[in-house]
Order: sequence, then C-alpha cells, then structure tokens
Amino acid sequence: MKSRPSLARALRLSAWIVLAGGLAVWARSGARLGWTQTSMVTMQRDEITGIDFPVRSNAFVAGIEVPLLAAAIAAVAAGLSLVAPRRPLPIKA
Repeated sequence: MKSRPSLARALRLSAWIVLAGGLAVWARSGARLGWTQTSMVTMQRDEITGIDFPVRSNAFVAGIEVPLLAAAIAAVAAGLSLVAPRRPLPIKA
C-alpha cells in the first residue's frame, strides 16, 4: 500500500528545507551580522612605495537578513501546516 503525503507534512518539510537552506547560504558565504554585501574592500600594499590602498572586488556575502527571511518564510509555512486539512491528498495516476 502506498503512503500518501499530507499537505501538513509537505508544508512542515518545506519549512525545514527553507530554514536549512537559508542558514546554509548565510554560513557558506561568510555569516555576516550586518547587511548583505555585493563587494568587498581589501587593503593592499604597494611594493615600491609601501603605501596601503583599498581595492574593491566583486563578492557576495550574505547578511543577517538572509537567515531571518528564511526563518520568517519557514514560520509561515509551519503555521499554515497547523491549519491545513489533516486528510491525505489524493494522488492522481
């Protein structure tokens, strides 16, 4: 007998996936506690004069809004799972 996933279970699973994905993106890109940055400034030293100068390079560093947004979306999906019908969805073949 085939088991049929219910809407509530699917919403809870998607909530966990969204939350884990948001945390993974945030952690992998640098776990910045400020806003998201799309460029980084690094200081380099001129070999001849010894003067430090800033160099801007393209980089993506996810800020704190990424896991917060993922948590908000996951909370909405988990909340919807509480009001979703408990009967299994019919599977069309």
